[in-house]
Amino acid sequence: MNTLSLMSLPKRVVIVGYGPVGHILLEHLVEGTEVALEITVICEEPRLAYNRVAMTSYFQHRSPEELAMASLEWLEEKNVQLIFARATCIKRAQKRVVYEGANVSGEMEYDELVLATGSSPFVPPLAGLKTSTPGIFVYRTIEDMDAIIARAATSRRAAVIGGGLLGLEAAKALLDLQMNVSVLEVAPFLMSAQLDQVAGELLEKRLSKLGLSIHTAVELQEVLCNQGVRFVRLKKNGVESFLEVDLLIISCGIRPRDELARNCQLDLGERGGVKVDCCLRSSDPTIYAVGEVASYEGGMVYGLWKPGAEQAEVLAATLGSPSAGLRYHGSDLSTKLKLLGVNVASFGANAEFWKHRMYDFQDGQAGICVQSTLDSGRYRKLVFRRLPGGSRRLLGGILVESVEDYQSLCDLARCGRELWGLETVVMTHGPRANPGQIEDMVYPKHLPTTPGMLEMGTALRVVIVGHGPVGNTLIENLLEERERNVAITVLCEEPRLAYNRVAMTSYFQHRSAAELSMVNMEWLQEKNVQLIFARATSIKRSHKRVTYQGPNTSGELEYDELVLATGSSPFVPPISGLKTSIPGIFLYRTIEDMDAIIARAQTSRRAAVLGGGLLGLEAAKALMELGMETHIIESAPHLMPSQLDTVAGDLLKCQVESLGCVVHVKVEISEIFSDETGVQAMRFLQDGAPFHLDLDLLIVSCGIRPRDDLARACDLELGQRGGIKVDGCLRTSDPNIYAVGEVASHDGMVYGLWKPGSEQAEVLAATLGSPSAGLRYHGSDLSTKLKLLGVNVASFGESAAFWQGRTYQLLRDDEKPPMCVRSVLDASSGTYRKLIFKRMPGGSRKLLGGILINSLDDYHSLCDIARCGKELWGLEPMVLVEGPRVTPGRLEQSFPQARL
Repeated sequence: MNTLSLMSLPKRVVIVGYGPVGHILLEHLVEGTEVALEITVICEEPRLAYNRVAMTSYFQHRSPEELAMASLEWLEEKNVQLIFARATCIKRAQKRVVYEGANVSGEMEYDELVLATGSSPFVPPLAGLKTSTPGIFVYRTIEDMDAIIARAATSRRAAVIGGGLLGLEAAKALLDLQMNVSVLEVAPFLMSAQLDQVAGELLEKRLSKLGLSIHTAVELQEVLCNQGVRFVRLKKNGVESFLEVDLLIISCGIRPRDELARNCQLDLGERGGVKVDCCLRSSDPTIYAVGEVASYEGGMVYGLWKPGAEQAEVLAATLGSPSAGLRYHGSDLSTKLKLLGVNVASFGANAEFWKHRMYDFQDGQAGICVQSTLDSGRYRKLVFRRLPGGSRRLLGGILVESVEDYQSLCDLARCGRELWGLETVVMTHGPRANPGQIEDMVYPKHLPTTPGMLEMGTALRVVIVGHGPVGNTLIENLLEERERNVAITVLCEEPRLAYNRVAMTSYFQHRSAAELSMVNMEWLQEKNVQLIFARATSIKRSHKRVTYQGPNTSGELEYDELVLATGSSPFVPPISGLKTSIPGIFLYRTIEDMDAIIARAQTSRRAAVLGGGLLGLEAAKALMELGMETHIIESAPHLMPSQLDTVAGDLLKCQVESLGCVVHVKVEISEIFSDETGVQAMRFLQDGAPFHLDLDLLIVSCGIRPRDDLARACDLELGQRGGIKVDGCLRTSDPNIYAVGEVASHDGMVYGLWKPGSEQAEVLAATLGSPSAGLRYHGSDLSTKLKLLGVNVASFGESAAFWQGRTYQLLRDDEKPPMCVRSVLDASSGTYRKLIFKRMPGGSRKLLGGILINSLDDYHSLCDIARCGKELWGLEPMVLVEGPRVTPGRLEQSFPQARL
């Protein structure tokens, strides 16, 4: 065999383990790589990868399909070989892995081996504690959930050993199963790995009110069994007692499943796990580890989903696209979550904050300054480092029920900005403190209530018009524990309940509406939410009534508060012959649209998409996967004009065309032609030249328009560009009517994205149900990082003004003299970096935002620097523009000091 044929052989990659992180790695590897790969997965579990993060939801829907992340059909389509077996040993010298399964056994040769074996629950060495005993369970797999549900049907008393995040999730599940639940924690307080004692005790008080019996600082002595678990013998403060239980869940943390690595003598980390470098490579250059089994630089083993996903992205590049030069530099452990209705957050500048438990430091210890406030069930603790000259730097902190400024505090901690004067006091007291309170060092005890505030016993009638993703998120937030008792009625115009529109393109693979569904009728009924399948036709503001009309019903609803969550509708440009009623012409919005496109594609050959924005590119990808010749038609000079400049758009165009998609920009469409069979062709001018394109299928993806017709008809105030004008509480010009999501116009901005809508829903839920929380909406960050047809694209900015003012479009300094534009383009590698700075008095620069193509490894740090407003000096702007992999010598040569 000659050298050329050897080089053309695909690289054999064997992945051991097919959990969530293994699947994310697989998704990246099959998207397209520089190196041809032949992938085999050894899956030990009896089912394919599923979402363990959402495991507790299984107790409601009890459907493995809702947790599934992959299917056999998808694996077959991607030419991935799957073996249901357990890897038993690795023969490093022969580069073989041995496996044993119920129906198969053998050896597999590899060029590169990935250990994605995850972790296993830790079972403490306690007398009588055995998972083989009836009624004793771990909390890890779908099979565990099924066994717990079956046992709970004949049980009344339950206990969870472990008061960490997963233990509290398990306790919530048992509460939902109508059991008496005790939590047993050996530490002095709950969630000791993320919280300090004050926060842990505060969380305990809040959860105890929900019916949990919580025992902290306990010594577990023994588990007593008789044909199943019966008692837990424990000791607290020297006093021994017996807790009677019918069901016991062990949730005491996890241990990396590193036995394969141990047996073949790979280097391990200080606390177990496979030691890996920044490429996720082990001490054997052909073996890698990722996820909960990987010990980064031998120290940190991350037991969380997000770090595993970040590692998978880097490892996929290492294996398949090494020229990308992606490196893993550790993950942020900051977290914000809601535990049984309690908002809890902890954040830090880096992993050192948690590794050294700096959240437990005392004021004055090791140059640390600690400031905290505790009042009315709300707790804020911030940890600073004292710096020479009297300034301070935020290292991290803990927040309980005071999380509205969580993201800005994270940004400040990560970017390392020096803080002076009253800044640290202001942050400690939170965004709702006024200068007088800060000067007096008094945390607000009470907030003013709104006039006519209803008592908890009186149900506030809330009518929500629209049941899309944002409307459903609002319902979920409203049903959490609230000051007010809320009675919810929803008018749903679509023939189905809320589903995930963000993942709509995935429908072309799985073609399952259930996989996109966000809620079911049983859950709504259980939560006493009244649902009416009908369209709201008018609002009678003076009578506080909304009229509706449906296929099987009509009438009027009285409301105390009305929420318009009507979303948006696709914009259809006024082009001759363009009508969505014509066969073969489609919108790209609903599941019904997707079904119709799939049906038409079976008898079509050539397709086009009107619109080269994010959704248009998603639609083009779907058409290409359906095997059609695909054209993108964009009127702007380049693709994604709302996020990218000309250079980035042109680079994206070249890379999209390399995949076989034809892109037309600077297009002026003259006419769409059709006959009785449907769309036939389109005629347009491109750069002034006439063009005729025969078509069988056309998708219109030209942006969206807020569905504000109800508001117009009842004379609510509208935004400058349409949409319903709202304030920081999401309240319209009528104090009893609110708007949220794609129909809301806040400070002149109508957000057409999922994340802003969900942030608005959280604020509105507090406005309606817990007004004393004082939550306010201040706009959303439009920064985005995504992969489009295999191209990594990101744009980021300090605020919405970066996009509203189209600052990202600047190409030269002389377009706006106060601005400083710096960019690097490498057409050979397909990378582009452009950063825009503002010149500051004294010669410093402030990063406003930028655009990145295929060079995204420092995206998050650039976002942080832009948001926190850190002033940059000297070579700093040049370093940021060139990227994290540049050398000092190259910087001096390519960007002489005079240019900045």
